[in-house]
Amino acid sequence: QKDEEISELQSNSEAKVTALSGEVSALKSTVSEKDEQIAQKDEEITQKDEKDEEIAQKDEEISELQSNSEAKVTALSGEVSALKSTVSEKDEQIAQKDEEIITQKDEEISELQSNSEAKVTALSGEVSALKSTVSEK
Repeated sequence: QKDEEISELQSNSEAKVTALSGEVSALKSTVSEKDEQIAQKDEEITQKDEKDEEIAQKDEEISELQSNSEAKVTALSGEVSALKSTVSEKDEQIAQKDEEIITQKDEEISELQSNSEAKVTALSGEVSALKSTVSEK
């Protein structure tokens, strides 16, 4: 009877070992599949990290370009302002020169008129004298 019990226990034990061996094999296969999935997810994470790095680098480049552009705009705005001021000063100088030219021309005209009037007066005197001389003759 003990031999039968031992035999039965051995048989049950072997059946359990076989069943567990199948389960272990199936679980090992599942673990292997999960390892592959994890490796694939790791690869996806690595790619995402690389893309995030690229995006961060591009953002930095964009920020630097924006900063450079703003600095250039500021510099050019200052230059434009200075040039506008210079143009305004030059306009004032031109207006002043125009005024000087007009005053000079007015003085020349006045002098010419004065000279003309003097010549006319002198010629009138000469004409009168000549008329007198002609009359006497």
